Amino acid sequence: MATPTDRPLRFLLVSPTYACKPVTGAGQRTSLIFNTLKTLGSVDVLLVGDVKYEKFKAFFLGANALHIAKPGARSELGIWRFLRPLSPGRVDAIAIRLGAKKFMYEPDKNVQQLLEKLQSTTNYDLVVGRYLRPTVRSGALCSKKVPVVLDVDDRDDVVYKSRLNLPGLNPIQRFFFQSYFRQTQAVTTDLLPRFDHVWLTSEADVQEVVHPSKSILPNIPYTLNGSSQAAFEESRDSKVVLFVGSYAHRVNAEGVERFVLNCWPKINAAVKDATLRIVGSGNWQAVKDKFDQVPNVETVGFVEDLAEEYQKSAFTIAPLFEGGGTKIKVLETLFYQRTAVITDHAQYGYDNLKHKESLWVAATEAELIEGCIHLLSNPDLRAEMAAKGRETVVREYSFERFSNLIRTSIEKFMPQRV
Repeated sequence: MATPTDRPLRFLLVSPTYACKPVTGAGQRTSLIFNTLKTLGSVDVLLVGDVKYEKFKAFFLGANALHIAKPGARSELGIWRFLRPLSPGRVDAIAIRLGAKKFMYEPDKNVQQLLEKLQSTTNYDLVVGRYLRPTVRSGALCSKKVPVVLDVDDRDDVVYKSRLNLPGLNPIQRFFFQSYFRQTQAVTTDLLPRFDHVWLTSEADVQEVVHPSKSILPNIPYTLNGSSQAAFEESRDSKVVLFVGSYAHRVNAEGVERFVLNCWPKINAAVKDATLRIVGSGNWQAVKDKFDQVPNVETVGFVEDLAEEYQKSAFTIAPLFEGGGTKIKVLETLFYQRTAVITDHAQYGYDNLKHKESLWVAATEAELIEGCIHLLSNPDLRAEMAAKGRETVVREYSFERFSNLIRTSIEKFMPQRV
């Protein structure tokens, strides 16, 4: 007869539905964690959101079970519930912007009921949550029968803090972002210590987050075998500047629009045969008409072969001045042996990838322009930077190391089982 320690480990992975599709950085990290947990035991997945099972089951092949719970709307809480019947969509949008943030970090009855049902029928060994808010809303901390590990690659407080760095903020916007930052900082400080362990993506986060059990689980390029992709030789004649990212991520859409309108005309005036290609999932066609008015901008959208896009490019860009976490696309471009012109914000967490050594790091739009012009005109320099960056990424950001870090964390809770 099997004893409890003889059976396979059983994990429950809690994730928001927006962090599932592997065409996005968030979805790629979820996939990497899921695939690692599968090597250690049986994995049930609980998605927090309103999606169809048939459309999401392909993202979790090999899962023991996939469950989906639709949380209630923000306007169903507090005084907003009395106004909601007037116009649910509008009231919900207003409640999200003007309502107290703490209510968005409380257990949701719909999700919590499902989680408690799962826990009553399955003897889980560990719950792993992606992101603070959906994990708390699932009720994982209230129904805490086993250790709960939280993966925080985007700290909610840092997301709002970074928005204060956006160029051209007016006083009203700054007031609201400061308020959002203070509120989420207070919530984060209160909730994080309740988890048994926290995964963070950078040394900077580790230094800022107060928790007795925390470790770095870095973002890595999305591949289960990092050494299988051969490096691309430098395309010396290429004048293609590439952006890769999902339009559905607001930070990408707004960052690229600012770059196209404020930076690209000056770059193109200096290097007349340069072309900016914008590829990625989501509805990039929504801005195609606007971007088409700017010379030498190709709004491509989704492509089947992303590697081919990297191969044809001279380098990539990450013109993002806000957002949380570390930017996976910075590692991805170096993995394909293409350097990148990025903001100092996008460099967050990558202290080992230095300016003019692996990347061109810019603090302002003027420096983004300077970097693009310089690298378009210096193929030898960009080749040297790309090779150095590729070497670092393959060595320090492999799936094998990623998996081992997860395994090491889990061993703390079940040393005889992993």
